[in-house]
Amino acid sequence: MRQLPCTRGLPYPRLGTHLPVLLERMAGMMEARHQGAPGGPAETPELDALDRLDLGYDLEEVSGEYSALRDTILRLYTGHLEQREAHELAAMLGELAQFHRAFDELMAAAVARHARARERTFHVLERISQAARGTEDLDTFLPRLLRVMLEATTAVDSVTLLLREGDVLRARASVGLEELVASGFFVHMGEGFGGRIAAERRPMALRSAATSPQVKSGVFRRQGTRGLYGIPLMLGEEALGVALMGSRTAFDFSNEDKLLFGSMVSRATALILQAQLAARERQAREQTEQALERLRAQESRTARLQEVTAALSEALTTSQVAHVVVEKAVRALGASGGSLGLLSEDGQWFDMLETTGYEEAETRDWTHFPEDSPVMYRDVVRTGAPAFYESLESVLADYPLWRGHPEVEEYGAFVCLPLTVEGRVIGAIGLTFRRRHPFPADERAWMGVVAGQCAQALERGRLYDAERRARTGAQESLSRLDAIMETVPVGLGFWDTELRFVRLNEHLARMNGLSPREHLGKNLREVLPQIADQVEPVLRQVMETGQPVMDVEVAGETPARPGVKRYWLASYYPVRDADGSITGLGVVVMDISEQKRAEAHLRRTAEFRERFMSIVSHDLRNPLNAILLSANALLRSEDLGERHVKGARRIITSAERMKRMISDLLDFARGRLGGGIPISPRAVELTALCHEVVEELEAGRPGREVELEVEGELEGEWDADRLSQLLINLGKNALDYSPEESRVRFSLYGEEGFVRLEVHNAGAPIPAERLGSIFEPFRRFGEEQSPTSTSGLGLGLYIVDQIVRAHGGSVSVRSTQEEGTTFTVRLPRHPVGPGVH
Repeated sequence: MRQLPCTRGLPYPRLGTHLPVLLERMAGMMEARHQGAPGGPAETPELDALDRLDLGYDLEEVSGEYSALRDTILRLYTGHLEQREAHELAAMLGELAQFHRAFDELMAAAVARHARARERTFHVLERISQAARGTEDLDTFLPRLLRVMLEATTAVDSVTLLLREGDVLRARASVGLEELVASGFFVHMGEGFGGRIAAERRPMALRSAATSPQVKSGVFRRQGTRGLYGIPLMLGEEALGVALMGSRTAFDFSNEDKLLFGSMVSRATALILQAQLAARERQAREQTEQALERLRAQESRTARLQEVTAALSEALTTSQVAHVVVEKAVRALGASGGSLGLLSEDGQWFDMLETTGYEEAETRDWTHFPEDSPVMYRDVVRTGAPAFYESLESVLADYPLWRGHPEVEEYGAFVCLPLTVEGRVIGAIGLTFRRRHPFPADERAWMGVVAGQCAQALERGRLYDAERRARTGAQESLSRLDAIMETVPVGLGFWDTELRFVRLNEHLARMNGLSPREHLGKNLREVLPQIADQVEPVLRQVMETGQPVMDVEVAGETPARPGVKRYWLASYYPVRDADGSITGLGVVVMDISEQKRAEAHLRRTAEFRERFMSIVSHDLRNPLNAILLSANALLRSEDLGERHVKGARRIITSAERMKRMISDLLDFARGRLGGGIPISPRAVELTALCHEVVEELEAGRPGREVELEVEGELEGEWDADRLSQLLINLGKNALDYSPEESRVRFSLYGEEGFVRLEVHNAGAPIPAERLGSIFEPFRRFGEEQSPTSTSGLGLGLYIVDQIVRAHGGSVSVRSTQEEGTTFTVRLPRHPVGPGVH
């Protein structure tokens, strides 16, 4: 059999598995005939014929295979005859004739069966081809195909086709089990009955599908399917799907049905593959046509975008850009009407710059409207996302208040595109279309590109407008600055960051002795070398710190008056641009030469007066001491009469007053001419010192009561004599300016690092306008405030202030009608004032 061309590629099981059964049946036929009983080939030739039909044999090849089998048996029989006796020849010839008759019967049965099965197969395949003819749509011809397969086999009730989609087998068509397709049934490769067939790529059968766990769909159970046979749809080594035929009456199918079903599946596989290839080709063709259409549309859009871009590039101002947007961009986007609205700087209003395609009545009320108006502009600006409404119904669903408005309901589609610049929405473009209009993704993207171009152009226009306004404003400001600079009676000038003059007024130029032109472009050292060393460090300080330096006194000579020293008071400040960067320096200069000369004259006069007072006060002390000694000596005389005693006492009292006045004048002179009252600190316990002062004050004012309150530690280093002078001055001031029946209170408090002294008296308050100058020298209040005060120079509180300053402390006063007057002194425990030595 291997010598036959049709068998050379067959594996051994397909080639010879049926031979033992066939030979056994032949042997049975021969034995029955030897015994005189009739015998037939039964179904063996039919099985063999169907198997050969499944392999694709034609009749000649089937006959050839049987002829080869006959020759092989006869060669074996010839060897058998050679071993037999001659007298048995007649019996052997009978056997041989019987063998030929039996073999002819087998061969005739096989050829006939093969011919009938082949004819049936050809008929079914022809019907399958006709069912698939005229359409390449799988969903159209697959049900026809399955119906032909169902009608070709008598015991079959359902035929189902599962096609592979990746790793899944999905029910694509079915006759008899349509519910399986409608439910979207699918199984994974390797799972269930169909999945195993596809994974193992071989036919399989089930005798009771309704009860088998391999069947995953309940449709088979509800239909009561018994026999189920499946064949993979193979393309080479790849399974494209699985074909299933089922029966509600039979548990199994005949070999002829299985063979026929296999042939039909093979033909169906080719047709399905052809349909899939055709569908793919058609899809590819459609995709190519769509791509070409998109390319043509893209080219058209690119041309329109170029036209819009060219027009936008020529527009400078915001209004010019807005006109281009509504006249060019809106048309390029294919809309019947459009509008452009910009958001105000504060974000509260929309300003409609331009519209097109609308009647004037439709836009009259929408030239300037609030940001929260119920329109698409509001939502698009707030979200930054475009809004596309493909129909009137869709826009009315979001904005129901516009239902019934003819200016809205005459349109079929709406679009609102945000105008975004660097993440900031500055406005929006509104578009309307007369009819319903779908907006595919590419068109939406194209609209976004156009809106982006318009947004950039509008921002550029706004910047141009702002620059033009700024330029106009700057020119107006410069004009006002020139007017101010030429009218103010001070010198004004400006330097750049290299300290070169860029602007100055005529007044400053006259101060410097050069014309304004001779200053420009030159630095300070080139113009005023005499004062450059004083001014340049200050200018650099202002440049480095960015802080102004005010009221700097500058002295020197200028070309205006060579050889004459002059004085100026100058203030320097940084000049900044809009973002705060320093772009230069400015100066305000006042000529104070005359004031300086007047101040020098006044200072010399005051120094002369104060030195004169110091000298006179010092020289008066000696004769005054002599007067006091003489008067005290007279009081001690025993023969002095009463009248002379009173005179001596008056002399002593007046001399004491003169002595205090002279001491105050000396302290005043030291404070003004010597840099403060000198002190000599030493360890002091302030409580005892205050007791002495209180006793002295009460002794000097019989009938008046002075209280002393003490709290905390009061030890420290102070000048005890000066503190006694301070306490006496404050105490006398309190006694002088308080009612006779009232008490004066001294309070001492020990604090961390300080002691606090308060002197309080009742009575009329100090007028508020005098509180600020109360510690200045020669300040006295009238008798209306102090009916008991004695005459003086008005230096008491000035000396108090100087003593406190010398100790590094502070003194203050508060005075109200309700609380009275309180002087508060705070002294550090270790003085650090200017008078310490």
